[in-house]
Amino acid sequence: MRGRKNISDTVDMMVVALCADYERRRAAISERSVTHRTEMEYRYLNFKLFSAAEEIVGKARAELMIREIGNRVGYAYSELYDISEVSYKKKKQDVKSNIAKRLHLID
Repeated sequence: MRGRKNISDTVDMMVVALCADYERRRAAISERSVTHRTEMEYRYLNFKLFSAAEEIVGKARAELMIREIGNRVGYAYSELYDISEVSYKKKKQDVKSNIAKRLHLID
């Protein structure tokens, strides 16, 4: 588990994949290009991701953190330039864990 609290490698990969798909789901919702049932699932997933990220990094940075997790952006290439590397890595891992908890992938 490489020093992570309560998050396995497979859960980490699921969270990264869900974050990577955040924008596609958002576009499908706004374009109404999917069935109602699919739209509701997309809304649910995006809401859970956003609210979990918002709890850790705040509303203004939530989507940025989701994007950076999904695109596997590291500190050196992050748009969050006003925090230290240690803080960035801690917040990023906390967001991943919080997303996994919110989606009931971990306890």
